[in-house]
Amino acid sequence: MEQLAPMHLLTSCLAAVVLLLLHVGVTPGRASAAPGTFVYAGCSPSRYAPNTAFESNLHSLLASMASTASSGAAYNSFTSGVGSGAGLGKEAAAVDGAPAPSAAAYGLYQCRGDLSAGDCTACVHDTVARVGSVCANAYAASLQSDGCLVRYGARSGAADASVAYRKCSSGSSDDATFLKSRDAVLAQLQGEAAATASASASASGYYKVSTSGAVQGVAQCLGGIPAPDCASCLGQAVGQVKGTCGDALAADVYLAQCSVRYWANGDYFRASHGDSGDDVGKTVAIIIGILAGLALFVVFISFLRKTCG
Repeated sequence: MEQLAPMHLLTSCLAAVVLLLLHVGVTPGRASAAPGTFVYAGCSPSRYAPNTAFESNLHSLLASMASTASSGAAYNSFTSGVGSGAGLGKEAAAVDGAPAPSAAAYGLYQCRGDLSAGDCTACVHDTVARVGSVCANAYAASLQSDGCLVRYGARSGAADASVAYRKCSSGSSDDATFLKSRDAVLAQLQGEAAATASASASASGYYKVSTSGAVQGVAQCLGGIPAPDCASCLGQAVGQVKGTCGDALAADVYLAQCSVRYWANGDYFRASHGDSGDDVGKTVAIIIGILAGLALFVVFISFLRKTCG
């Protein structure tokens, strides 16, 4: 029996390691995607020709975005080239693609309100880098990552209320407690925006997180728009959430000037098309590696016992 003791100990340790890794790999809860995780893109159908003034101005504008993001600013708007207008702040041009006669380029970026300066910088850099491949030669584009928005256009124009992106989770619940908490979260996100009228909030972009029971939510408005416009946009977004997603356990709605998102604990579905599948695969690979290593260790110990015995 004494000779079997090490084997029993090894088996116990192996079981403990496997259980621990499996627990880590499937622990439930919100698994927010990395800030640079792609969400959606809108590209104008019209394209600019290579080696034009607009292309040069656009490259300069995108470089300015990346440089300014490195300074730690969470929101900024830009104009590059000859032309009038203050960029896509209040106007937040819809992606209609009509080129401006002046060939000027207008743009903005905005980071999610809870990102650190470093994460904001990385997100903007990653998203700007995608523009050329996702919306090649487009006169206007809007790229939304999980942590930031990058938008540019050939002119500034009035924003509309069209849905840029919407997603409802496949899971749903008609439980009265869930629906009451969901409605409370959405009401708070919308109500506080209506009560916010400070110049600083309008300049940098309204951002609010709300929790009620098992439901969490977040809302954000584009920087540079007045508080009444922010409140109006969020009202439309909340209407989209309720009208389209019904009793879904999670929903995302992005409009031209704002976004609203909510999720029930453990049902934040963005991770389902982010890194969760890769994480499970990595966990399985780690377990297999440890099993192989321990198996080799057992064989080595057995060999030593036979050789030295």
